[in-house]
Amino acid sequence: MGEREDGSDSKAVEVAPMEHWPDMKAAILVVSASKKDTPSTSGMQLTVQTSDLFKERVRDVVPRRFDEMKKAIKEKNWPVFAELTMKDSNSFHATCLDTFPPIFYMNDTSKKIIKLCHQINEFYNETVVAYTFDAGPNAVLYYLKENENKLFAFIYKIFAKVSGWETKFSNQELSQFIKTFDSSLAENLPFELDDELYKGVSRVILTQVGPGPQPTEECLINPATGLPK
Repeated sequence: MGEREDGSDSKAVEVAPMEHWPDMKAAILVVSASKKDTPSTSGMQLTVQTSDLFKERVRDVVPRRFDEMKKAIKEKNWPVFAELTMKDSNSFHATCLDTFPPIFYMNDTSKKIIKLCHQINEFYNETVVAYTFDAGPNAVLYYLKENENKLFAFIYKIFAKVSGWETKFSNQELSQFIKTFDSSLAENLPFELDDELYKGVSRVILTQVGPGPQPTEECLINPATGLPK
């Protein structure tokens, strides 16, 4: 973080290169791609002005978690990384609710996904998935490659009708997720899956740690017309 009031000296600094933790993966559940009721910038301005929780978050929570998260990433400490990720997401949205009038970025589908993640972790008695939400309802689920089969036995079972899986997995691999759930997990499940949850998600994006912004000579604008190519 910078010191100037205009923020001009605030910049991102790489904690570790892409190659540091290649097993880190992410599945994004796109809950809504529509325009938000409260834009991020104006929403944050209102939060700064009216939320008492935000002041505590800036003064104590963020600086402490910032150092803890850097350490977790450098040490590739997945349990700590996952817990910090989920707690900080919850903390951010708590400040949104504490804003006056309150800001609701997450919807019912978002909340059900949070509950599902905790149920999955409790079922395996270990942290296999971590959720985070920015200023919107879409869920970003972090997981390690080694836990992919454990996680997607649940996630694909619920969201199989949602598009996006075919970008990473073959039909045979997807069928195996269903077989794993039906043969190994279903009988021992201490909770019921929400068969309607998939209706609140429009697509799944499967991704992983990338290199960040890259210089390029490619241009998507036609220089002659000023219009997209």
